[in-house]
Amino acid sequence: MNWLKRRLGAAIDWRVEEKLAEIRGRTDRLEHELRASNEHFGADYGYMRAEFDRIAPQVAALEYRMERITRLLDGVPSKDEALQRAELEHERARLRLELVAHYEERLRRLEVPGESAV
Repeated sequence: MNWLKRRLGAAIDWRVEEKLAEIRGRTDRLEHELRASNEHFGADYGYMRAEFDRIAPQVAALEYRMERITRLLDGVPSKDEALQRAELEHERARLRLELVAHYEERLRRLEVPGESAV
């Protein structure tokens, strides 16, 4: 009976070792694949990080320019408002030119002997 227990124990051990070796082999292969994937992802991450560091200042400059342009466009009047402003400035310019013309006429009269100053 002792002999049978040893033989049965050896057979069981052999079968268990066989299955464990199979599982260890699969585990080793999976571990190797995982390490290779990690190296690949690490290289990709390094590349992506370098690209981000290279592009980030350019993106920040573009965002700044877009914000500045947006602020400038917010201050631009509508077409009707622009027309009204232009007409108002045109009227002011006409008044200034009219005042200058009157002033020049007055100076001319003062310079010419014999004419009366108004």
